[in-house]
Parts: sequence; C-alpha cells; structure tokens
Amino acid sequence: MKRKIVISLLALLLFYAIGAGVSMLYITDNTEEMSYIIKLHQVEQLRRSLVINVQSVQSDLYKVNTPFANNMDSVVENMVSLENAAQQCTSCHHPPRLTDRIIRIQSLIKDYQNALSSYLTASANTGRIENLKVNAVDIGSSILTLVEEMSHKASDNLESVTDSTMERLRDVRKILIVTLMMAFFFIVLIAAYLKRSITRPMSELVTATRNISSGNFGVKISYNDNTEFGELARHFNAMSDAVKDGYEEIQKEMAVRIQTQEALIKSEKFLNTMFDSIRDPFCIIDRDYKIVRVNEAYADMRKISIEDIVGERCYEVLQERKAVCKDCIVEKTFKSKDPCAKNKPLVLQNRTRAWLEIYTYPIFGEGGEVSHVVEYIRDITDRKLAEDALRESEERYVLAARGANDGLWDWNLKSKVVYYSPRWKAMLGFEEHEIKGTPEEWLSRIHPEDRMQVETEMAAHINGLTPNFKNEHRMLHKDGTYRWMLSRGLAVCDSSGKAYRMSGSMTDVTERKTAEEQLMFDALHDSLTGLPNRALFMDRLRHVINREKRNSEYLFAVLFLDIDRFKVLNDSLGHTKGDELLIAISQRIEDSLRPGDTVARFGGDEFAVLLEDLKDGKEAVYVAERIQEQITSPFNLNGQEVFTSASIGITFSTIGYEQPEHFLRDADIAMYYAKSSGSARYEIFDKRMYANALARMQLETDLRQAIKQNEFLLHYQPIVSLQTGRIISLESLVRWQHPARGLIYPGEFINTAEETGLIIHIGEAVLQHACRQLRIWQEKFPSNPPLSVSVNISSKQLFPNLIKQIKQVLQENRLAQNSLILEITESMFMENAASVSPLLSKLKEMNVQLHIDDFGTGYSSLSYLHHFPIDVLKIDRSFVMRLGYNGENLEIVKAITTLAHSLNMEVIAEGVEKEEQLAQLKSLSCEYVQGYLISKPVDVQAVEELLKQGAFDLNKYLTPSRLDA
Repeated sequence: MKRKIVISLLALLLFYAIGAGVSMLYITDNTEEMSYIIKLHQVEQLRRSLVINVQSVQSDLYKVNTPFANNMDSVVENMVSLENAAQQCTSCHHPPRLTDRIIRIQSLIKDYQNALSSYLTASANTGRIENLKVNAVDIGSSILTLVEEMSHKASDNLESVTDSTMERLRDVRKILIVTLMMAFFFIVLIAAYLKRSITRPMSELVTATRNISSGNFGVKISYNDNTEFGELARHFNAMSDAVKDGYEEIQKEMAVRIQTQEALIKSEKFLNTMFDSIRDPFCIIDRDYKIVRVNEAYADMRKISIEDIVGERCYEVLQERKAVCKDCIVEKTFKSKDPCAKNKPLVLQNRTRAWLEIYTYPIFGEGGEVSHVVEYIRDITDRKLAEDALRESEERYVLAARGANDGLWDWNLKSKVVYYSPRWKAMLGFEEHEIKGTPEEWLSRIHPEDRMQVETEMAAHINGLTPNFKNEHRMLHKDGTYRWMLSRGLAVCDSSGKAYRMSGSMTDVTERKTAEEQLMFDALHDSLTGLPNRALFMDRLRHVINREKRNSEYLFAVLFLDIDRFKVLNDSLGHTKGDELLIAISQRIEDSLRPGDTVARFGGDEFAVLLEDLKDGKEAVYVAERIQEQITSPFNLNGQEVFTSASIGITFSTIGYEQPEHFLRDADIAMYYAKSSGSARYEIFDKRMYANALARMQLETDLRQAIKQNEFLLHYQPIVSLQTGRIISLESLVRWQHPARGLIYPGEFINTAEETGLIIHIGEAVLQHACRQLRIWQEKFPSNPPLSVSVNISSKQLFPNLIKQIKQVLQENRLAQNSLILEITESMFMENAASVSPLLSKLKEMNVQLHIDDFGTGYSSLSYLHHFPIDVLKIDRSFVMRLGYNGENLEIVKAITTLAHSLNMEVIAEGVEKEEQLAQLKSLSCEYVQGYLISKPVDVQAVEELLKQGAFDLNKYLTPSRLDA
C-alpha cells in the first residue's frame, strides 16, 4: 500500500516536472524574443526621435532668425543614442545593408552638421547662404529618407518577430492548460484510488467497530484485497467471528446457568411444596438415625410438633415401632441398602384396630453410600377393610355369576387372553371347549356392520375417553342367525392410568330389539293397513323436496284421497267390515302405484300418495285415474259386495314450496273441490283454489266475530195445514247480518260453519232466539194446539249435552216440550245411526217433536227408518218442484207419502211454489205444505201480520180443474 501511494505521488510530481520544464523552455525562448522586441522598439523610438529632430531643423531653416542650433544638438544626440542602441542590440543581427545605412546616416548627419555650421557662419553672401541652406536641406532630406527606409524595414522585422513571439506564447498557454487538465485528471484518479484503497476500508472498519462496541457481534467487513487493508479486514472478520462465538458461548453458558439455577430453585420449591403437601406421614433420617425433616402429617400422627421431632433419633420417637426402626431403617435400608415395607397393626384409644403401611427407601450420597433414609407411612385401614369386603364380594360374585343369566368375560389387555364364562358361550350356542380364550373369538362373530363401532367404543373406553363400555350389536349364533347382544364392560387401570384389564357381561336383548323395531315400525306405519303414516310420509316428502332443490327438472306430485261415503258404509256395515274395506282399499291403491311411490294412511278414510320422478304431469293424472278405477270396482267383503269411490286432489312440485305441509294443504284443498264437485273425481290444484280457501278462512274469521257480536237473526217460513189453512208451525231460518256485506243467506256460510264446528255456537243461538220468540207469539196469538217452531239441528250438535241444552231453553222460556220441533236431515240419521238412535229416544221421551228433513235425497235405509221415533217426514223440494210437469216425481212423492203414513208419520212438502203442486199434494193426502206459494221466509214483524190473518185461504188454489189434473 505504501509503495502504491509513493509511486502515485512520484508519478504526479514527475508529470508536473515535465510540464514545468517544457513550459520553462518556451518561457525562456519567449523572454529573449521579448527582450529583442523591446530593443527593437527602443531603436525604432530613437529613429523616430531622429526624424522628428531632423524635421524640426529642416523646418527651422526656412524660418528667419530661428535658433535651430538646439534642434541640431538634439539630432546629434539622437543619432548618438541610435548608434549606442544599435551597438547594444548585438543580438539583433542587423543585416549588412541596414548597418551600411546607419553608417551612411551617421555620415550624412556629419555632413548635415557641417552644412548647418557653414550656413550659420555664412553672413555676407546671401546667395551662398541660400546654397548652403539648400545643401543642408538636401542633406537633411537624405537623412530623413534613409531613416524612413530603415524605419520601414525595422517595422516589418518587428512585426515578424512579434508574431513569432505571440505564437510561442500561445503554445506555452496550451501546454500549461493541458498540463493542468492532466494534473487534475491524475489527481482525481489518485483521489478515487486512495478513497477506494484507504477511505472506504477505513469507513467500513469504523462502522464495524461501532457495531461491535454496541453489542452487535459477528459484524463482517466486506472489503477484500491483497493490501494491508484487505489483510486488516480479514483479521478483523476473524476477530469478529471469534468474539461472536465467544459471546454466544458465554450467553449459552449464562442461559444454562440461569436455567439451571431457576430449575434448582423451582425444583427446591417444588420439592418443599410436595414434601409439605404429602398427606401421608413422611420423614427423612440421616446416618446417625436422627430425624432431619418431617412433614406436618407425620407430626400430627405422632401428636408432637415438628420442632420437637427434628433432631430426635428414630427409636426415641417411634416408641411402639422400635422394631420398625431397627429392622427396616437400620438393618434393611442403611446396611443392606434395600427398601423395606412393613404392615403394622395398631390398637387405637377407642379400641378399634388401625393398619399402617410403612416404607423405607435409601438415599445415596456421592460415594454410593446411603446418606439418608426416607420413611413413608400410609394409613391402610380403609384398604384393609375394602380388601376384606372385596374378598366377601368376590365370593358372592362367583356365586351370583354361576346363577346369572348373563354371559361374563374378563380380558387381560396385556396378555391378550380373554376368559369367557360358560353362559357367555352357551348364549351363542357353543359348548365350553368350542371357544378359545382369544379376543377374535368374540370380535369375529360380530356382524360386519357393527364391528367397527364396537371396536371404536371399546378403544375409547380403554383410552379413558368414556366412563364405561356399553354397546348393542349383533352376534352370529351357531345356528347361523344373528342375535342382538348388549355388551357392557369396565376397564381397570394401573397407577399410571393405563388400562391393563377389562371385565364385563353380555346380555341377550334380541326380544327387546325386536320389540323396539316393531315399535319403530308402528311409530311410522299405520297399525291397520301397515302403510306409512303421516310422520313417515312427511319425512319422505321432505327428502324429495330437497332433491327437487338440487335438480330443478325433478318433478313429483302429491295426491290426497278421501273415500266417499265411508262413514255411511262403516256405520251400516259395522266397524269390523269397515276396517276390512280400508285394508282392501289400501292394497288396491298400492297396486295402482309405480315402484318407488309411497302411499300413506293419515287416519280414518284419508290417504296420501307421493309420486316421485315424474316425466310430466299426465303421469300423475294416469295414476289418479288408475286409483279411481281400482276403488270404484266392487269390494267383496265375506260375500257382500260393497261399492265406493274416492275424491282425489293433486298438486305438483312445480308450485315451488319448501315445506311439506304446504303440498299437503294444496292437495287437500284440491280434494275438497273434487268432493264438493260431486265426488268420485280428481282435481288438480290451482291458485284459485287457494284463494277460495283463503276466502273460506276469512269467512271462518268473520263467523267467529259474528258469534261474538251476535250478528245472526232469524227469518221464519210458515208451515200450513192443507185441511184448515192455519199456520201450525214456523221453520226458523238463520240469516247473517254482515256489517260490510249486508244480509247473507245460509247457503254461503253454513258449510263453513259445519266444517269448523262453529255451527254448534250458531245452533245454540238459533235455538235460544227461536224459543224466546215463540214464547212471545204464543202469548200474543194463543191457539189450540199452541203454535210451534222448528229448528234445524246439525250433526255436530248431536251429543248428549243437547238434551241438557234443550231442557234449559224450554224451562227458561216456559214452553211446552211439544212446542219445539227438531229437524234432522236424512243423511245425518244414516251416517250416525248408532249414536243418533239413543239420543232421539231421549228427545222423544221429552215429547220434543222430530222431523226428517230433505227426505229422499240421501241414501235411505228403510230397515233403520222404523226404529227411529220420527213424527214427520219432510219431502225435499227437489221432488216437489217437478210436480205438475207431466206427472214427473208424482209416483216418488206418492211412495214417500204412503211410506210415512204406513209408519204412522205425517208429511210436510216443502218448496211449494205452484198451484198445481199444491193440488197434487192435496190429492196425495199430504198433511202440511211449506213454500213461496204461501209465504217466503219473513222477519218477525211480517210473521205477526200473517198470524193476525188467522188462516190462509187455500181453496183459491184448489179449483176443480187443478184437482183433476
């Protein structure tokens, strides 16, 4: 490095020396040239002075009395100076001609001086003076001419020399500029070199030393070359690594030392805590048999304070256990270096026996000798008692196991040996010698579907994840069948918590599982038909809804079926045959379905069908038609043919519901429309049906409000005797005074009231109002027999409390019981024959009159008719309205009249609107008539006007011509 620096400086000095030398040579040459130029200028100046003085003398010659002597002296002096200057300019090297001219000028000046002197001295001869003057002037002119020529020559020479000198000066300037530029370039190079070679490594070295001084060990210098700095950097990096390694070693040693120290402190604290927290008596004895440390339990056991025990010898403290001190502590542990264990019985102050378990353990010193002995005492009284109890329990268990019905097993988890009791083997049909004591004898007989679960739950219990093992699984019997077994077990763990043994029992639960499966089947199936019930159907419907969500092209349908007239058939055939009919119907529905479809019975005569994966809606219609075709075919029940039909409602998945209940609701609505349209048909749900259902729901809401607000009123239609024309009774007909819709007739709300059960409340209100109004009329218009009123009774009202209700109403209004007439439809009689008959008998006993309404429109059973205590048959208006049209329905009305008379019943014909109808009814001996011909239903005021008239004049309608017709 030093050599490089010296070489660099010497190179720079050498360059400066060369540039200075060249510049000095140029400067020296230019200095001589400049001196020469200066001398030429001086000579030239003298020449000019000479010319000026000569010119001045020449001028003075032409002036009169002009003293030119002084000027002449100046000319001489100038000439002398010019000569001296020429002589001094020895280096000017005048050419010979120029020197000759100077000599000539000197000669002319002498001549001029002489001429002037002659001129000055001449005084007499004017002409001569003039000649001398002219001569002097000519000489002066010659001098001027020579001097002027010489001056021109000198000027040319001066210009040439001056140009040459200036050129040299410019060269010197160039040389100096180049020298300075090169010097600056070399200085920059040397500075960069010095910075790279000296400043940078020095800076890195300073930075690295600062980092190390701040504790950042292991810092490296990236500078690397073959100079002293490179060597310094390498040594510095080695030193940094050594410092870092040393520091890390020191840190590790310090960390280990601190960790060790903390561990020692923690261990000592832990040992002290553990020592003090041991509940059993515990002490440490040294080689002098002195107690050096005890815990509180030991002091409490001895009933002595810790300070009084520490320092005492063991046999002085142990007293009654001196044998323990001698045999265990002294002989066994200190001398033989072996642990010792003894069980020592003690008799306590209350004369009960206690057992102590004493252990002694040696503590070895550095030389391998026993330095201390640890004595550990445990009260094992409870364990001794437990062992005695366990021994007795095991004896009882052996006896119980022999007589138990369960199979027992005991599994040694370490040796993989399993004990199976004889009963365990017999439960699977095997003899004692046919099953070996391996786990595989058990596991291999478990049903493949159950084995993994058994092994998983058993492993979970063995690993301590569950409190016990309990599993129900199927096991292969020797006869090849599977039996349900309940296996239970409990693992026994060692001191480390690891299970080493597992024992348990096995119970045959086949009968219970069979019963549970049957219960599960019963929970999801109809007990009568074996079909799925509502719960299972809804679950399957929920699955197909989810499937339709995943595949928008998936189509399914829900069908809701209701058997037409089933209640009539069930009551007429009996419940046993009714059940047989339901079973037969369910079988025919199943036969009508495709594989994979579901039919469920919802109870009574309601069925639901789920049609999955339909190609189009027509497929569901075909299935519905097949079902109807199957059901309309006659059923043979023990030789008796029974006919029925079904009303079916259909809804499709395209409606987009997410809840199963919504599909059933729509299918039920569609079924309702099918049944109301004439039964034995199907209807596909549309939104109008739902709107109508909502309207029915609103109607139901309004009906409930109407009952609360008492919005119902009664109109009455007279029933007139054909013989006398007198009003013998009034039929009460309910009307609804709706606050928004006005007066509403029964046809719009009675069916909804029937379906919702609200007809019971409406019927009660009608009964009370009719009886209250009848009492008023009987008082205002007395007659013999008294006026009566008829009230229509719904099937919903035919319950035992109807008797109590009628009695109460009649008593409240002080009415005779025969003043009340109950009108019951024919279909109500037939559909509820078994339950209605006793109720009608009680009503008859009360002397309440009973009328059959709408007779002839239902499915009559004449065998039942004569058993009912009926007073009057009312012929339905549908038969009466056709009377008079070419004799239509005449025979039917005649047959009904004849039938009623034969059963001692009277007849009322309702719907009489024409005179011809009245005449024909008169001819058929019909007792009473009712209809618009006589009076439409009217309000209370209009009824009173009719009652004031007394009787109707029917003769005006009964002309001979009409009677003959």
